[in-house]
Amino acid sequence: MRPTRWLPLALLFLAALPILASPAWADPHGGPGGPGGPGGPEGRLERQLKKLGLDETQQTKVQAILDAAKPQREQIRGQIHQAFDDMRVLLDQDAPDQNAVLAQADRIGQITTAAHKQMLTTLLAVRAELTPAQRAKLKEAMREHGAGRWHHRHMGGAPASPPEASPEK
Repeated sequence: MRPTRWLPLALLFLAALPILASPAWADPHGGPGGPGGPGGPEGRLERQLKKLGLDETQQTKVQAILDAAKPQREQIRGQIHQAFDDMRVLLDQDAPDQNAVLAQADRIGQITTAAHKQMLTTLLAVRAELTPAQRAKLKEAMREHGAGRWHHRHMGGAPASPPEASPEK
């Protein structure tokens, strides 16, 4: 095996590890609170749901959905952190085994895909409890806060509308 073929990729991956291993990456839209925290998608979703005027029955059902999803979300987050730790160990070796590094990259991809699917499953379950008007309001709020931008850029949809310019003070 010639190290010159995979060395640039390994160096790029090493440089990206601090970013990829952060809580924000572990949760595709994580933020200051990490996944499930105030800055993660669940925190943003909960804040947006509060603005929708859910009735008591809806609030109870939605909270049950969010609570039921939390253990799996935390488990996946732990798996992601462990997978990145394992990758770091592989890449810290003087002569990393390319096959092992690439297999670990596949493992990280599988776990992050599982995280995305879990997040989407939760979102779809929550949306099923909303009225059409509430779903439209939630969709608009998410678009305003950038949650739909990736989808629009990468899935061929129209770009998310830019935020309106605020008047200068």
